[in-house]
Amino acid sequence: MPSKIRSFDDAAGHVLQLLTSFLHVDTLFIAVQEGSSHRIVGAYNRSDILVQTGMTFQSDISVIIGQRSHYIVPISTSDCVVHGALYLVDRDPLSPSEEEQSVLNAMAALLGYTIDLEYATVTDSLTGLYNRRFLDELFQRNIEAPLGVLFIDLNDFKQINDQFGHEFGDLLLIEIAKRLKQQIRHSDRIVRYGGDEFIICFQNLSEDNGVRTVHDKINAAFLDPFLVQGKPISLSASIGISSNQDRYTSLKQLITDADQAMYRMKQLRKKP
Repeated sequence: MPSKIRSFDDAAGHVLQLLTSFLHVDTLFIAVQEGSSHRIVGAYNRSDILVQTGMTFQSDISVIIGQRSHYIVPISTSDCVVHGALYLVDRDPLSPSEEEQSVLNAMAALLGYTIDLEYATVTDSLTGLYNRRFLDELFQRNIEAPLGVLFIDLNDFKQINDQFGHEFGDLLLIEIAKRLKQQIRHSDRIVRYGGDEFIICFQNLSEDNGVRTVHDKINAAFLDPFLVQGKPISLSASIGISSNQDRYTSLKQLITDADQAMYRMKQLRKKP
């Protein structure tokens, strides 16, 4: 029988179901950190409805729980980064037993492992950027529709592989990915689309000028050579832009248009 756990939110639901039968507290919920806020991915209220799934709060939990007693178990991934927490809330002082603490720690570790697995399925193993599966999920959800897309293709990258070898080329791609990530905002998404192709999706740019600004920053990022194994490597890129001005109904259309714009730029570059 196939597992019903396909995401962190699914896993959180199963963990909550188990914990609510084991712990007798007024409120139990699981939240993940998203930027400067925390989003509640699952909640259980034994009596009064204190929190609900989908609610957000800042780091100060007292904003939503008031003066109630609370107990927090961090959710960390294998790189020791805290991504969220399990929260127990009650009117009476909370002091979980050793057995209860052991179960809570085990559930938090399970959720951290789920985040690791979820992250691994949507990221490129070489560069750590998002991969095409991540884009496929954006297509399927049809939410968070980006307002702009940059399609980036590295010029003459094959020549570098031919001259220095594919291992050297991989190291260069890692350096390029690092530099590209320095040019984008926290809310933007950068994807390794192909061997030497990258896509940047912008979520919150209200004007076409915003995409143009990042386009110029990406171009400038290629002006300085990349240092790989002590060798300075100069490289340029062809960039296509596609921005949503109420013309597109899907991310796929945005990417196709940006790809075609990139190809036109590449052809112009080849003309004498």
